[in-house]
Amino acid sequence: MSTLASLAALGRTTTSCSRYDHSLGTLDLGATAPEGSGEAGASDAGIADAALESDAPVKLVCETPPCAIALTTTLRASDSDRGEGYCALLDDGTVACWGTNFGGQLGRGDVGGPEGAVPVRVTGLEAVTSLDHTCAVDDAGAVWCWGAGPWLQGDDASGTPDDASVTMTGRPVRVPLPGAAKRVAVTTKTACALLRDERVVCWGANQKLQVAMDEGASRSLSPRQITLPPGVKDLVIGDAVFALYQDGTVLSWGGNPSVGRPTPFTLDGWPAPIAIDDVAMIDTVDQEVCAVAGGIGWCWGAPLPSASGAPVDRYARAEPTAAPTGAITRIATSRTWTVTESGHTFVEPRRWCATSVAGEVLCWGLNTSGQAGDGTRQYALEPVVVAGLPAPAVDVKLMPYSTCALLANGKVYCWGNNFHGQLGAGLPKGSIDGPQMVKLP
Repeated sequence: MSTLASLAALGRTTTSCSRYDHSLGTLDLGATAPEGSGEAGASDAGIADAALESDAPVKLVCETPPCAIALTTTLRASDSDRGEGYCALLDDGTVACWGTNFGGQLGRGDVGGPEGAVPVRVTGLEAVTSLDHTCAVDDAGAVWCWGAGPWLQGDDASGTPDDASVTMTGRPVRVPLPGAAKRVAVTTKTACALLRDERVVCWGANQKLQVAMDEGASRSLSPRQITLPPGVKDLVIGDAVFALYQDGTVLSWGGNPSVGRPTPFTLDGWPAPIAIDDVAMIDTVDQEVCAVAGGIGWCWGAPLPSASGAPVDRYARAEPTAAPTGAITRIATSRTWTVTESGHTFVEPRRWCATSVAGEVLCWGLNTSGQAGDGTRQYALEPVVVAGLPAPAVDVKLMPYSTCALLANGKVYCWGNNFHGQLGAGLPKGSIDGPQMVKLP
């Protein structure tokens, strides 16, 4: 039996699995859309110090400054924003971002200004220890956020009114929290922080019951403590929140099917264990989730939209399914877009990438812009190895049309679509099939 088959067989003994099926490329809503799961199952774990703390075989060692030690994607400015961008935590404790700036994601002071074809340092940030999208934690435990999100107003969380609605800022603002933070996890609507005293607090939109069980689902709330067992080491948030523990246990709460466990509720605000254990990391965006558990990739989330107006099984992918890779250390996924052009509606489905134990980057799924990195524009039904990376990879992040990898030498390489400057190499707009080195400042 091959290594891949052996790992998949092992995975099937450790969790209940939904059916595996390959999704296609661009899908016409005039026909029934094929279903996917971890099926092609490959972000954003948002574990900023992953490269430094990981026990993966490939270690990050900065060879020639400037170097990055963590990589993340930026948040979109709104649900309809298709702009793409990335941020990196540099080894000098600063943060640099590149790509779209429609919502102030570059952190250089302006909102809606020119895109960044090369990285620029986020204004005023220093001594950063943890990064998630467009929020950073510094060595004093202060949380700083920029771009679009539920950035609380006021100087003291204890006196902050229930007004955590989405705002946009081109400069980092300090988020008033009831204590110093270790980690922060954010979306454009809801956010959570792990405090140094081990409390977990969440704030923002409560539409998925991620902030409070006893408050209205339509409210935007200031920080509320989440009742959890002690020992949380990290947080990840999309349509559901995931609290990761040192022993590989994960508790989730929020929107179903994203919670990754059997539950009768569409909104489940009670933290409970997900359907897999021994979890090393999680990446999520909106309803899509992937995890690495026991060296195997697992994915779950929402079904693809079906024919226009036709019903879909909302829970067809509600439980984790093994991804079609060998042993991996990191995994990342993207959201699905439903696009209407000239009166014709079609689907551009989620995609995935992962890093192998040997440091290869594997990608599968949508490849219309060369974002799979194999030198073609053909949809990758199975994982393909990204060609042309000059060193092993320790992490990979992706958006629908572009991909970036953090290498073991501290450099970042990106490939795919460059319409928003998201490749970070100072190149003209267009798509590039092979990896390009980001010009870190």
